[in-house]
Amino acid sequence: MLDEPTNHLDLNAVLWLDDYLASKWKGTLLIVSHDQDFLSNVVDNIIHLETLKLNYYKGDYDTFKKMHAQKIKKMTKDYEQQQKQIRTAKRKGKSNTKATADAKKRNQQQKGRGGGKKKSRKNAPPEDVVGESSETGLLERPKEYIVEFNFTSVSDLRPPVIEVMGVSFGYKSGPELFSDVSFGITMSSRVTIVGPNGVGKSTMIKLLLGELEPTEGEIRRNHRLRVGKYNQHFADILPMKKSATQYLLDTYCKEDDFTYQEARNLLGKVGLQGHAHTIPIQSCSGGQKARIVFAGLILQQPHIIYLDEPTNHLDIESIDALADAIRVFNGGIVLVSHDARLIKEAECDLWVCGEKSLTPFDGDIDDYRDALLADIIKQEEEMKAISNKKEEVARAQRESTLNKHRKRTNREKREVRKATAAMATSQKATGDAVAMANAEKAEQRKRRMKKEVPVVQVDASKLASVFGKKKKKKKKKVAAS
Repeated sequence: MLDEPTNHLDLNAVLWLDDYLASKWKGTLLIVSHDQDFLSNVVDNIIHLETLKLNYYKGDYDTFKKMHAQKIKKMTKDYEQQQKQIRTAKRKGKSNTKATADAKKRNQQQKGRGGGKKKSRKNAPPEDVVGESSETGLLERPKEYIVEFNFTSVSDLRPPVIEVMGVSFGYKSGPELFSDVSFGITMSSRVTIVGPNGVGKSTMIKLLLGELEPTEGEIRRNHRLRVGKYNQHFADILPMKKSATQYLLDTYCKEDDFTYQEARNLLGKVGLQGHAHTIPIQSCSGGQKARIVFAGLILQQPHIIYLDEPTNHLDIESIDALADAIRVFNGGIVLVSHDARLIKEAECDLWVCGEKSLTPFDGDIDDYRDALLADIIKQEEEMKAISNKKEEVARAQRESTLNKHRKRTNREKREVRKATAAMATSQKATGDAVAMANAEKAEQRKRRMKKEVPVVQVDASKLASVFGKKKKKKKKKVAAS
């Protein structure tokens, strides 16, 4: 699940993520994003939240736009046809209630066609899901979501409006970001600064605005120049405790000819909902604060507009409106963005920021994307080669360690066998000595017994004379009968 994954990524990282999810990720993805190119390359199904309902479309974002436009067109046609039927019924003498009831009945009959079987939500076309009033049962006119960022036309200034001459800059706590950079900005400039995060894109805008001073070189500006900036860090621009309407009136509309209602009309044109006009700005969402900033830009009437990542808090319709406004604006534009579609639609020239310079790129955003993808593939191959080399070194080290361990183990085994053999020999010698000692003790014991116990020799003839001879028993003879 990815919620606005491209918001704070540079274009290089967005392209890598795009390629990884589209070609290498095999799992399921649920993405919330306003980046049209990213969506078209990655997703194959769209869930559109509209009028408090979810509508399902198959295909990428470009396919969804076509299908949604067709749906709106059909809904508008059905609504106009229903209103025409109601007006015809009224002309024929029917009351408004009767004409409305007949139209509602026809609408229900059209929905029930097809054998009376209820259509499943999965297979129902989008126009069967939205467009009907829950209160009256009649079709409603589709509400088109329209956003307008119409920057005020300004008088021309002689070039160069801004002249950068041999500028170098670096923060005290970091490395040098720019060295001997020179270029000019005119009223016809359409510049998009691209490059990885951390190379100084936002820093260059601060230098052009005069918020930072170069360590070397000079930046000259036309004395009649008015500039406007959009910064994604709203706390630097907006008074959080004021309402949007009060902020515009206090900051830009001190003249009597600009009224409270006109301020609210302007906020409505840039897509800010009515309830957000009068609440404190700190209670507004990121997207609502972005629209307040754009309303202020319109009232400033600047000759040069600096836009630092303006798409992070805008929806897709607002990004399209911003591209249209940039394209028709007669002043200069300096844009920092990772949104490829905005860069393409705004028809901006690319300047690549990096290696302490700011260099025009020979090609459009598609050429730049191809070059970045080639660099990404090259870097991946180099990293893979480095990883393989490290693995080979690690494998060799493991094998060397194992060999040393084997040698040590074999040596230890030999020493253990020698020690065991020596111990066995020692035990055998000890056993023989003990056996010999035990045999000697037994022999000595026998000798002692021979000396201590007398041996008596008995003459059998003398015993017979004393005790007499033993008489033999005679056997009885039994005659056989």
